[in-house]
Amino acid sequence: MSLLSAAMREAAASVFPDIPISREADFAPMCDLSSGEFSSSVAIEVARSIKRDANAIAHQILDRMPSSLVGQARSDAGYIVCSGLSRDVVLDEVPEDVRAALGADADLPRYIWCLLPDVTEPLYARLRLLARVSLQGLLCVMYQGRCTLRLDPEPAVEVGSVAELVSLFRGAVQRALLNEGEVRLSVSSIPAGTRENPIFVWTSHHYHDRLLLSDRKALGEARREATIALRMPEDAWLLSRDRVRSDLLERRSLERVVAKLTSDAAWMRFLFHASSSVFSGDFDPAVALFDEFASPLYSFAVLASRYERFNQSFPLPVTRERLLPAIQEIGSERSLILRSLCMPIYTARAIRKGELDEWCAAFEDLVRQGHRFINAPKTRMALQQGSLSGEVSAIVAGLGFGLNSIMGLVLQGDACADR
Repeated sequence: MSLLSAAMREAAASVFPDIPISREADFAPMCDLSSGEFSSSVAIEVARSIKRDANAIAHQILDRMPSSLVGQARSDAGYIVCSGLSRDVVLDEVPEDVRAALGADADLPRYIWCLLPDVTEPLYARLRLLARVSLQGLLCVMYQGRCTLRLDPEPAVEVGSVAELVSLFRGAVQRALLNEGEVRLSVSSIPAGTRENPIFVWTSHHYHDRLLLSDRKALGEARREATIALRMPEDAWLLSRDRVRSDLLERRSLERVVAKLTSDAAWMRFLFHASSSVFSGDFDPAVALFDEFASPLYSFAVLASRYERFNQSFPLPVTRERLLPAIQEIGSERSLILRSLCMPIYTARAIRKGELDEWCAAFEDLVRQGHRFINAPKTRMALQQGSLSGEVSAIVAGLGFGLNSIMGLVLQGDACADR
């Protein structure tokens, strides 16, 4: 347990000694780093137990936490949010890798189910939902070895390799294109999950509201018992009906794009692009067909290549052991360093909690900031001359750690390209 979370638990226990605090209340990196660096839901957990105001509880807990640890701390709707944390506190949050961040859950078998909407949702929205579900499955396969994936209306399949997952995704997309007019308003069966390892169920708000009443009740009961975790992406991401570029997202355009995906590597690139954080109103499926930096996986692969080509001081892999002595301070590139150091945590939470919105945003932001940093004249000169020192050295080491934690994405993409 980190210094920050341990101090939070000690403070909470001193004020509310009889209230159990779950693992989910521990501090975690924020998605939007401009709003804060780490946050905890401990006050909200306590408030649910004793029926009191979460904001007041957050201030009570903060009053018992050392100011030297929490930096500039505040309560935001009951969440305890900390910013400006010291180097030592930040580095104490950094796990060795994704499996270390998963902790005791590293080997739990994951069951991921796409309750795919029918014709009442736009075709592109269904394809993007399939991509988002498949992305969670991809991360599970990469860091846990396997998962069970159910892409309605097909049965559940145990997936043990990236090639198998890409094949399932390809089949589901092609089936959706061929059966665009189907209507499905019932759920065939709800698998049995547990509180410790719930089933992830992905669907849309609109489709969920149209299901048969008996099925909605069954899903609601399982959700209340915490045996399923229902995930419904924001409609702004999926639907954006008023701004959508219909010429790009109509069926004929989608069919033309999919017809050009002739290899596993191309399908991997399309999977990442379709699951990205780009609003549907700005989404162009064809971007995945070309070497464009708007394509997330391509941009990441180029960044990793540039990092290895220019940098001699911190070649990959940059482990936590190599990282710690390199970062003596967190200076002007604080956002890039924090994003890099926390990538294993974002990935673990995507696997364990289904936080794919946050993972996609973190992944894309890391890539965007990484390119910006390497493009800076000062950085390019230091990298080419091999004269890394001080703050530049710390940033390069941090970026290397972040890239290394998800480098398997590039390696798997290369493996797909060989198929």
